[in-house]
Amino acid sequence: MDAWRQVSANIREGDIVNLVKQLVRIPSRNPPGEEKPAAEFIATLLMGWGFEVELVEPMPDRPDVIAWLRGVEERPTLILNGHIDVVPEGNPALWSTFPFEATVKDGKLFGRGVADQKSGLAAMIIAAKAIKDAGVKLRGNLVLTFVSGEETSEPGTKYLFTDRKLRGDWGIVTEPTSTKTGLKVATAECGLAYYYIIVKGKSVHASQPHMGINAIAKAMKVVGALERYHLEIGKRRHPLIAPPRCTVTMIKGGVKENIVPEECMITIDRRMIPTETVESVEDELKNLLESIREEDPEFNYEITSGKSCEAVEIPPNSEIAEVVRKNLKKVTGIEPEPWATPYSCDVRNFITDASIPAVVFGPGNVENCHCSDEWVEIEEVITVTKVLALTALELLS
Repeated sequence: MDAWRQVSANIREGDIVNLVKQLVRIPSRNPPGEEKPAAEFIATLLMGWGFEVELVEPMPDRPDVIAWLRGVEERPTLILNGHIDVVPEGNPALWSTFPFEATVKDGKLFGRGVADQKSGLAAMIIAAKAIKDAGVKLRGNLVLTFVSGEETSEPGTKYLFTDRKLRGDWGIVTEPTSTKTGLKVATAECGLAYYYIIVKGKSVHASQPHMGINAIAKAMKVVGALERYHLEIGKRRHPLIAPPRCTVTMIKGGVKENIVPEECMITIDRRMIPTETVESVEDELKNLLESIREEDPEFNYEITSGKSCEAVEIPPNSEIAEVVRKNLKKVTGIEPEPWATPYSCDVRNFITDASIPAVVFGPGNVENCHCSDEWVEIEEVITVTKVLALTALELLS
């Protein structure tokens, strides 16, 4: 199509790489929540290019950016989404490059947040700018949302839907969806819930252990039962999402070498498929703990839940999924396989809070995120930029 030729000519590698570099050079660590300078940079950049821009604050001094490329009609609306925050870089000595430089080497960009997910932000921006600079008049609206707080499950995206009442017809979250076999389009994601089990004992002098109840010893029974539970739930299946997982991630107990511990806390990371809920999982864990108590009258516990999000999915043949897959094939020549993210992200807010069918599609592989020497293939960022632009043209023209 003529419009695509004009838009495609405006998608240049140098512009994309330069923008990723600019974004990475502005640290936006979370924790502690340093998104503001990067958000203000994005807002200023887009305003300078003639976009309609608004800064809103889901949390004090931690803004989201909303940018509109308005069409001639009120609908339809495509919302692109990405998060500004990045996880801390950790020990700089473990990096072979400076974490906040976005070093180019061997066709890759290295730096904190290049994959998760500032290259996704750059793809959104350059795709929208390419359409605007081509003078294409869209029928519907293209909305870009850059949010705070994703890395710590804070309500950056949720706020846009629940408080700002942002609505659209489709959504694309530009989290990394590359795999060893190429880019994928995710129509489902696993759920996540944290649980905390406090095993209760009775403290005494360690020279008299028979007089007390060792909470750590009792907690070992829980760990063993959880390992068996993990194997059992692993038999549950979903067409796209990996089987459920239950992982003990932290154990804390004891206060001194010569005191029998009176408490031991076990932290659990539980990944869920759509047929499971936070409540049903908690019931399963309580049943597991009660079975231990039936066998051991001295076993006492408390269980509480932490942050959680349900698993979500849309039909693989949803319009947004089919259009993005078709355009990915158009750009790469490769038919992408159906896929689900192995992680949780803000696509759940599109689906559960706003009833907007949405997919996850962006540059980078999650295996290269949250680690030293985080990297992304430059060619992937270019591909995603083109697919986003193609999709906007198709859905909004």
